[in-house]
Amino acid sequence: MLFHIKNGFTLFELIVSCAILAILVSICLPYFHDSMARQEIKNSSHQIISSIQLAKSHAAIQHNNVVICPSQNRTSCQTDQWQSAFIIFIDRNKNRQVDADERIISTQSTNLKYGLLNWKGALRIPSLTFQSTNGLPIGSNGSFYYCSTSNQPHYKILLSAMGNTRIEQPPAC
Repeated sequence: MLFHIKNGFTLFELIVSCAILAILVSICLPYFHDSMARQEIKNSSHQIISSIQLAKSHAAIQHNNVVICPSQNRTSCQTDQWQSAFIIFIDRNKNRQVDADERIISTQSTNLKYGLLNWKGALRIPSLTFQSTNGLPIGSNGSFYYCSTSNQPHYKILLSAMGNTRIEQPPAC
């Protein structure tokens, strides 16, 4: 007598497997989003601090003003677009805008999903400028604010008049 072996799932086994999978996903998904939000905070703060250091060093080495400004299109400065991207460029004519003869040093995509990023400077200028003579910020001391839209803490990166940075956690944005 021959036995026929069946490979597969019964409807009951499939329903139980789907139910277990649904329970696991509903438990794990919030932790995944928290992990992604923490990673975004870490990456964006590192990106901002390293970009400030890059701009300072280029200003001192190139003996030209260097500007960091928000830019959604990654070719010109646009106010309040820090969530998308920002650019670092040599500003020869000191107008804080990218002109045809000025070179973009770096473009940085932020693409934030779990928070909002904004710059608040001392002179209410929506960009940072580093001096050609010594690489220090020109009236640009202020702070980057990362306001979390998830349940993660907010943070701010303070830029001093000497160009030094430090991170703090404000109670609110």
